[in-house]
Amino acid sequence: MIAAIFVVAFVSACSSEESPQIHQLTVTQREKAIDSAMDLLHSDRSTEALAITSMLIQKDPLSSESQETHALALLAEATRQAAINNLGKADTLRNKALTSYSNACKQSADPGLLQLSTAQLAQMIGKDEIAITYYKRAHDNVPTDARASFFLAQIAMLNEQWDEGYKWISQSLQRSPNEPFALLSLALIEAERENIETAIELAQEGCSLLPNEPKLRFIQARVMRIAQNYNRAMEILLLLPKEFRESKIYQDEIKLIQKQSEITP
Repeated sequence: MIAAIFVVAFVSACSSEESPQIHQLTVTQREKAIDSAMDLLHSDRSTEALAITSMLIQKDPLSSESQETHALALLAEATRQAAINNLGKADTLRNKALTSYSNACKQSADPGLLQLSTAQLAQMIGKDEIAITYYKRAHDNVPTDARASFFLAQIAMLNEQWDEGYKWISQSLQRSPNEPFALLSLALIEAERENIETAIELAQEGCSLLPNEPKLRFIQARVMRIAQNYNRAMEILLLLPKEFRESKIYQDEIKLIQKQSEITP
């Protein structure tokens, strides 16, 4: 706590200096401020952490590390505000965090993973166009990472853009060939593209890698429904854990199976 107060006082004092010049923090001063803010975040003291990072970026606005730490503090405070039902305030804080992440990307010499974080936050708050832009940058800048292309595929799938989804999930699997969720995503895409045999094989392959993962089994059931194998789809669903069977997505899938099986010869 003493260290945190010291950093706040130090940064505040620097900010109040009367000078036409912007006095950048030294590396040591920046690190102390960031470490103090992170210690507070790890102790669930987001308000105090945000006080430090708000003053930090006033003094050190061109630092990628300062902007990223400020984004983390904003997100932690957004979580706290949401927990006490201040949803409008939480939304405002998340949008400010997105701005800080964007600034961090611009100022970083190696922004690939920052771009991924920026994209994930943009997707979380419903700004898909921004998310797509940053996912594509992350995909290009981190050639060994399969996550950006995976999430691009998910956005395409949600919009029922099956060919676009196929392009991105294929690139994700090139980087991580044995990723179960990517394999099940490809299975679902292939089913929607009417490549039924391929879809069923991919679904089985993905489920064999994590046989007890209910989310994978659920997607497998959906593939079987699209393939009009309603009995097998129902069998898979009925074996899922009780807590999963109580979810809305599960109940909706059951209703679709019942409706489609009735109208199919």
